[in-house]
Amino acid sequence: MNRPYEALVIVKSLGTEDELAKTVGRVEEAIKRLGGSIDSSRSFGRRRLAYRILRQTEGYYHLLDFQLPPEQLGELKRQFRLNETILRFLILVKSDARQLQPAAA
Repeated sequence: MNRPYEALVIVKSLGTEDELAKTVGRVEEAIKRLGGSIDSSRSFGRRRLAYRILRQTEGYYHLLDFQLPPEQLGELKRQFRLNETILRFLILVKSDARQLQPAAA
């Protein structure tokens, strides 16, 4: 059974828009290869980083909503770490909306 996740990926800003699209495509393809599916993919564009990361002062921010088997999450993180164009990433488990509703009185 797949679990819903949300990932924020910061990509190096040295390349062109085509190179950025290729990197995001590789990230999405990695998720699909591991048995997952992409729900949505949004780019937040080029932004200034709060501090330097690997001599970079700017990066492209990209947000992914996806489904993935929980046992494949470690492998996805490993692939993100091996990708030299990814500066940082954060993967969160999306919470169930029913838990956020107030209890009935």
